Amino acid sequence: MVQCGFNALVPALVFQLRIFSLYPMGQLPTGGVWSNGNAVGRLTSVEGCELCVNATTVHMDDFNVVDGENDLFTLNAQGLLRTDDEQYIGIYGKGLLRNIPKVKAILANETDAVPTKWGEIDTFTTWTFQASGKYAALTEGVYVANIRIAPPDNAETKSYIDYKLSRVTTGESCQDETDGKNVHSSASVGEL
Repeated sequence: MVQCGFNALVPALVFQLRIFSLYPMGQLPTGGVWSNGNAVGRLTSVEGCELCVNATTVHMDDFNVVDGENDLFTLNAQGLLRTDDEQYIGIYGKGLLRNIPKVKAILANETDAVPTKWGEIDTFTTWTFQASGKYAALTEGVYVANIRIAPPDNAETKSYIDYKLSRVTTGESCQDETDGKNVHSSASVGEL
């Protein structure tokens, strides 16, 4: 149940990627690794979404940092998509995901690696777009994503990554009993 004053999420897009290359770029002082990955894939609207998108990647580039101390994987992705009606859309993703053992096994190309499930990885990624014309609404929105990662099934693939993107919308409006005056909860600032 969504309560007043909180934003809401509306299912919007599915972004499916096949990672075909990973380039290690060096060690970090924290014990982590800096790398670059390239991918191809598709961005499509979910059924019932008000904006119909059907696009294929022209290129997708991701500069990653895996923090060895905190087991965090930092996503910094950008790419270019071409829609089925020959329009171009820029896509940008940033955020964190927990580098759980399943993710480590997939990225290390271990033979017994298994896919993650939706919601299994603690993650927070935001996605934005650059678009015009009939796709301009993408530029006006902010999206957050859930993620699923699967191991490769052929020699030309490093991994598969699927994102389910939800558009962040203004939540239900509400007014407290003080008729809109600035009121704080009973928790003290020190407790926050």
